[in-house]
Amino acid sequence: MKQADLKLGVEYAIIPAWDYSSADKKNPDKVIRNHVAKAELVSLDKYEYKVFRFDSPENPNFQPAPQGARSIGFLVKSDTWSNETVYWLARPQDIVAEYARLEVRWSALEAEQAKREAEEKAEREAQEQKRKALLAKEQSNLDSLKASLQAILGDRAGQVQSDINSRRNNEGNYVPVAEFTFTSRTLSILVEKVLEAKDLVG
Repeated sequence: MKQADLKLGVEYAIIPAWDYSSADKKNPDKVIRNHVAKAELVSLDKYEYKVFRFDSPENPNFQPAPQGARSIGFLVKSDTWSNETVYWLARPQDIVAEYARLEVRWSALEAEQAKREAEEKAEREAQEQKRKALLAKEQSNLDSLKASLQAILGDRAGQVQSDINSRRNNEGNYVPVAEFTFTSRTLSILVEKVLEAKDLVG
């Protein structure tokens, strides 16, 4: 921000001196919440800029800037990280904007994100319910077919392997499908039984 626009006692969104500063972080229209600290400007005096933080403004590292100094900082304080207040020197270019102004944009973006996440969660839950319903239906089909095979093959039905696997349908979605594996001998017996039944029916 411009030095002339800074106001004492106002909370600003400030890039901490010990963090990497970038063009996006300095841009009020692009900066995100967790890239800045919510810090209050405690003095309009110019200090000799250095990367240093302390739990009190009374520290010899906080020195007034010499007349005409090119690298200056303003004393700010924040309790963003803990209950303990931290003081440091912020360069004017690292003071992004008044925090309250950015809070409006961030809150709107976060509300949109929360809505999106809720919709995605609801969609996932709906898909999971659908998957469970299809699985239950296929399991019922599997149990019914196993009972029929037991009635036809007797003890030999125990040699038939069965399982429910996922297969991609015509819509590109994976759905549960009951699958059976027969030995050639068991399949021959099953075919014989079917043909016998067909002959009996005429």
